[in-house]
Amino acid sequence: MTESSTDLASRTPRRSGVQSVARAAALLGAVVDSPSGGATLTELSKLTGLNVSTVHRLLGTLCAEGLLCRSREGDRFQPGPVLLRLGRRSLASTGLPEVTAVLKELADATGETASIGMRRGDRVLVLVSVQSEQPLRYLGEPGVSVPLTRTAMGVALLAFDTPSPPQRTPGQRRGGDEQAGPDPTEDAEDAEKWSWHVRLLAAQFRGYAVLDGADGSGLRGLAAPVDSGSPYIQLAVDIQGPAGRMTDDRLDALGARVVAAADSLRGLPVALALGQL
Repeated sequence: MTESSTDLASRTPRRSGVQSVARAAALLGAVVDSPSGGATLTELSKLTGLNVSTVHRLLGTLCAEGLLCRSREGDRFQPGPVLLRLGRRSLASTGLPEVTAVLKELADATGETASIGMRRGDRVLVLVSVQSEQPLRYLGEPGVSVPLTRTAMGVALLAFDTPSPPQRTPGQRRGGDEQAGPDPTEDAEDAEKWSWHVRLLAAQFRGYAVLDGADGSGLRGLAAPVDSGSPYIQLAVDIQGPAGRMTDDRLDALGARVVAAADSLRGLPVALALGQL
């Protein structure tokens, strides 16, 4: 069966329209992702694989609708006011402004750098940080991935998520053979596991985790888990700063601030929790 000219005519605009939208979206993405803050007509043609005349026509429409605009020099295309407004709306929906405000309040109240991170496997990915205003401070690094056991956030997540490890009496070999005598290697492993078990119990008792830098940095971190509203998304908030400033006698007061911040960040939007900022 052959299609009538009417059928073909009705389908062609639809196919053409969808293609134009896809091409326009590719151009918008190329402009937004440009490291130099904009792109020329020739650059956009190369980036998208579209011929120059097609790119020129689409750019004219996108500029007329406010999605793009020209630079002062007129040779580069940049995000326009409508695209920027859409970006702000999208950013607001992630909960980032709320998170940043809470972290800023925490940093101001404690005098230390405040961050929020997400567990990914056996590591913690730092999502957002607000730096302390102290001259000597921890420099928060969003995007950095740290092993769970090397960050206070990781300890907090382990303490409130991982069941207690099985215990063995000192000198008892694996499999329960107590007559074989002590094994130095296994005893060392037992000692390390017991140390971590105590650390996790202490965090559960306090409601927050404390971890001193093991690399000689002199840093100390305090962290508490955040209820993300999803069992699959594990988040924590922390403060980090010099151990000489975050002294033992201040831990309870600082920990209370961290726990309060974690409580106020309860139920974060999934977009933020997944790091799609």
